[in-house]
This record gives sequence, C-alpha cells and structure tokens, in this order.
Amino acid sequence: MLLKENNYDFKVQLLEIHKKDIRDYSKKPLPTEYVIEEGIRIVMGKNPDEVVKTAAYDFCDYLMTSLGVSSMVTKEAGKGQNIILGLSNNLTIGNGYMGYRISFDENINIEGHDVRGVAQALYYLEDLMNVRKAPFLTKETIERKALFSPRITQSPFGMYEYPDEAFAIMAHGGFDAIDLWIKDAWTDLRGEYLDIRFIYERAKKYGIDVYVELYAPHSAHPDDEGSQEFYDKLYGELFSVCPGIRGITLIGEATNFASRDPNVGKVPYSENFIENIPTGKISPGWYPCRDYPAWVNMIKNSVRKYNKDAEIIFCTYNWGFTEEKERVRLINDLPTDITVMAAWDMFHKMKRENTVQAVCDYTLSFPGPGEYFMSEATAAKKRGIKVCAISNTSGRTWDFGVVPYEPMPEQWIKRYKNIVKANDEYGLKGLVENIHYGFHPSIISDLEKQACFTEVKPLEEVLKDILIREFGETNAPIVKRATEYFSEAICHYPPTNEDQYGAYRIGPSYPLWSGVLEGLPSTIPDQGKIPPRAHAMFGNLIYFGVYTPDSCANNSLPGVRIYDEIVSTEKMIELFNKGIEVLEQAKDGNTAFYKFINLAKFIRNSCKTVLAVKKHYILKQELSIAGTPEKAEECIKGIEDIILAERENVLDTIPIVQQDSRIGWEPSMDYTTDEHALQWKLRQLDYELTIKLPTYRKANTLKAD
Repeated sequence: MLLKENNYDFKVQLLEIHKKDIRDYSKKPLPTEYVIEEGIRIVMGKNPDEVVKTAAYDFCDYLMTSLGVSSMVTKEAGKGQNIILGLSNNLTIGNGYMGYRISFDENINIEGHDVRGVAQALYYLEDLMNVRKAPFLTKETIERKALFSPRITQSPFGMYEYPDEAFAIMAHGGFDAIDLWIKDAWTDLRGEYLDIRFIYERAKKYGIDVYVELYAPHSAHPDDEGSQEFYDKLYGELFSVCPGIRGITLIGEATNFASRDPNVGKVPYSENFIENIPTGKISPGWYPCRDYPAWVNMIKNSVRKYNKDAEIIFCTYNWGFTEEKERVRLINDLPTDITVMAAWDMFHKMKRENTVQAVCDYTLSFPGPGEYFMSEATAAKKRGIKVCAISNTSGRTWDFGVVPYEPMPEQWIKRYKNIVKANDEYGLKGLVENIHYGFHPSIISDLEKQACFTEVKPLEEVLKDILIREFGETNAPIVKRATEYFSEAICHYPPTNEDQYGAYRIGPSYPLWSGVLEGLPSTIPDQGKIPPRAHAMFGNLIYFGVYTPDSCANNSLPGVRIYDEIVSTEKMIELFNKGIEVLEQAKDGNTAFYKFINLAKFIRNSCKTVLAVKKHYILKQELSIAGTPEKAEECIKGIEDIILAERENVLDTIPIVQQDSRIGWEPSMDYTTDEHALQWKLRQLDYELTIKLPTYRKANTLKAD
C-alpha cells in the first residue's frame, strides 16, 4: 500500500535519477549475453567532450546505484572489460544526429555519430538493463539515430526550475531542448530575475539546447523608419548577454506584432471594441497577416547578426480557424531558412455521439495529424522549410490538467506511429513535447523515447517490456488489460473549451456554483475560484471558475451537444471503472502499481466532476424557466442530489492526492487539487447546500400577505 506524502515530495523523488537496487540476483546470464563485471572501465578517450564525460560518469553511477556493479571512468583502456567510447563517420543506420552503434567483443564498443549519440548509447544500455534487471546485455550490434530535433520540453520540477537533475532526466528521455518564456535577457515571464546563461551552460553538459520565447512588445512595423534598428536592439541585448541561446520561437499572442493587415484589429485583443461593442476583428496574433513574412525576415536578420546559427521558429497555431488558402498563402511567403511550427491535432473536427465538436487545444482523444497540420506542413515541405509540430507527445496533453501523465499507451502508440510517418510524409523534424505544463518521467515518456529513434522492436513489444520493468511480470498483463480500457475511454473525451479550461483542468476541486455570489457581479468572478498559490506563475488564471458552454468555439449549439457530451463522459467513467476493477484484482503490487491505480481513480473522479458540472448546468437553466413551483422544486432537488454526490466524489479523491504528491499539481498553477484545495471544494459545496439552495426554496414558497 501507499504511504501519505507531503506536497512536493515528488520533487525529492525526481532527484533520484537511477532507481536503487533493481537487480534481480536470481537471474542468470544466457550464453548469448555479455555480462558486465566488477571493475569495468568506461573509457572516454584523452580529450573527452563535456557531454561524453557527463554521460560516462552517469553510467558509472547507474551501474553501482541500480545494479551494484562497481566501475571506473578512465581515459585509456586497461586489462579486463572496457566500455570504449568514441566517434565514427562509418555508421550506416546510425549515421545521423544523436546516432550511434553498439557492438560487442571482449569489450563493449560505442561509436557515436556525434557526442550526443555517444551519450544516448549509454542511456540505451541503461534502458536495456532496467528491463533485464541485471547487468546482462544481448551480444548484438545495434545502430540507431534520432528521428526528431529539437525535442523541446520543460522542467518536471516546475516553471523555470532547472536543477542538474532536470537535465539528467531529459537527457535520459532523449530530449535535446528546453523552452524558456522570458521578458528580456534577465527576466522571466513572472517578472523575476532569471540567469539564462547559467541555465544553458549547465544544460549543454547533458546535450540540451535552450530556446526562448520573448514576451516583449514587437511594436515596430517593417515599414517603419528605424524598425531594423529596433529589432537589432531588442535581440542584440538578448544575444549579447546570452550568446549560447540555440533559437527563438515567435508566437503571435506573445509578440503582439502591430500588423497593418486590414483583416485584423488592434493590439492587445481587449482593445477591439468601439463604445463597448466588438468590432468583429481579432488581434494580429490570431490571424495569418500579410506582413508577417517581412516581420519574420527582419527579426531573422537581427538575430543572426549575433548568432548566425540560431534557429528561428515561427509558430502558426493561433490562426487555425482561418481558411486554408490564407494560412497556406502565408507559408508560401515566408523565408525558407526558418522553421514553421504547427499544432499536431488542433482544429480537427470530431464527432461525439451525434454532434460535431472542435478540438480546443491539445488532446489525446485524436491521434492526429489534423487537417490544419497537414495543409501547412505540405506547403512548408514543398518550399523546403523545416517543419516542427506542437505534438504533446511526452505523456500529457490538455485533457487532464493536474496528472503526471495520461495512462493510455495504446492510444499514445497510435500517435507515435503517425508522428514517425509524418517524418517521411511531411518532413516533420522537430517536436514541442509540452507547453507550460511540463512533463513527468513515466511509462509513456519511456515509450515515446523509443518511438523517437529508429526502431529496434515494435512499440507494442517495447510497451510489454516497460510494463514488466515497472510493475513486475505477474502484474504487467493486468495493467495491460486496464490500459486497453483507458485507451478506449480517451476516445470518448469531449475536448471542448469549457471542459479543458474547466473541470478537466483541475479535476474534483472544480466548484459548482448554483447562482451568483452575494455582493459580487452577476457572473462568478475570480473570487469563485480556488485561491491561487502566491508563487504560482499563472495563479488561477488558466481555468474558468464557472461552467459556461462556448457555442462559437465548438461549432455546434451548447444546448444540443451537452447531452452528447454527457453520454460520452458516462462512457469514460464506465470504461475507467472496468479498468480499475481489473487492477484491483491484482495482489502484491509494488509502489508503482498502487500509484497507477491511484492515477486511474483520480482521472475517473475527474470525469465524475465533469459529469456533475454538466448536469448541474442543465438543471440551473431549467430552474431559471421552471414555470411552476413544482417544477422549480424538482430542479432544486436535482441540484441538491448532484451536489451531495459530488461531495462524496471529493471525499473519495482526498486519499488519492494524499498518497501521490504529483497528482493535483501543475507547473504553472502549482497545487490546485491537493487536500487543501479539495477541502475548499467541500466548503464551497456546503455553502450551496446550507445557504444557497435553502434561499431558492424559500423564494419558491414565498407568498404575498
């Protein structure tokens, strides 16, 4: 069983890069296996690169910590066994970025296409022995290379939290880049001091590059006099302080470019009103403006004055609702020596039961690619422009906001296979693995790592190995049966704006307000949300405090689709219950197994909250036009029953978050669904039960004198 954890205990757990004492001493080597013996030398060569040196010492620590085998890092080979590290330009399959060849004779020979390939070869040996649970390796020649670069992620410890352990975790996962959101060369998005150079100097030891998104007003228009000087200064200050930045990402909503395209309005978005009436025009960040190419070219020229190799990534995800011809027109006008970043799954219209729904932001319910990605990637490939995707492939999307990962490997495999296929078909070269919600090392990120390199074995077999490694040979098949239910469940998920920014964002701590808060405006304001953590970057800004269906964003009337969403959510709950029932049949599970059950229950309970929110909303609307006291009382009683049931759901969730400190936490919001937040939800529900609903009943029975 699981012990109670304190908040942030998961960060302490992340400091352990190599699991302790995993060796199964009952296992004996096969005749076809190489046995790593005590005292083996890890030979770096006379002038090792920092990446090779870091990986060599890491592997030495792995052998001792995980397998109880002592080793030494040296510059020259000696008697006995050696792991010889070197570079080679004579590889075949491994001839490419992060490529390597591993072969065996009396020694283990690692030949890297580059220094990062050498490091990845050592990490892959760790992967193999973690599955074997012994220092035994099959004597075969292995050649691999990375299929994607950059693979951009953010820290599992939190926004801007980058201890060396964060880079070690990323390097083991095959990632090669991070993305920092900054206001200038010294300031992060929170307005706090950030030493970017200190971050990238440490990151490069692990083979990790640093990209930045500059959230600063890009107010100069290319047609303005002095605009080139403006951007030379803006980016000159950044790159003079931080010359090691690998590249920049330009995102419309972040840069606030003051476009003069007649199809758009003003910057910022909130200024597009005349006498409080919307103009109907959107800000430039949400439209493929005709002057973007000149603007991108000007920034490119400024940046490359200071770093000639810097990658310029132009993100297009904001204007996915625009007609294809306009989006493709922009791609055709862009300079070719940049990278275009499109979202993998957004804007694909999918059907839930009988109604069509549009993807809000990022969802695993659709494996992808979407029509939006395909159209822009096709145009970019024709012009020889490098293509990058916001792929959300490291274990999380926006489906469930405060979980470490989504436990649906069969559905992830579908996405991974399509991502690899797009590498050939659309020239997909780079991946943005997650946004501000970061990633957490898991069975899913381990699965994806193998998908992002040339194949050694099918992903279905890789998954089997990972489940055995994580949960043991007895329980691995049980987990596999459960994940098949979970992977089916996610296909019923309704990826709507109000749900992904509502109850699915924070789970069972999401409030149920039956009406307005006395003394406050007519809509539930931020005061209707859980009080934010003082140090959280976004606080409680990125979820709605009250459920309000958005008809425009989802291309169908809320009064129609909400009933189909209820059916879909009920199916999700049913499938998660089936998977949980399978898991609970197991005996003698390890800590990882019980945390897996915990995770499944939390997601199931989040679905219950979503269901409660939708039914609660319908009854509120019916109450507002009840027509008779009898009908009104029926609605009030229905609301009361929903609140009582949701109260039990919250109580059921408290022990779940108590036993896993990572559940309920999100890097940019901090804890929104820990025990403290869930106790807040209970008080909110009690307010509804003891004050609000009695007020409704009193009003419903009021009689004139």
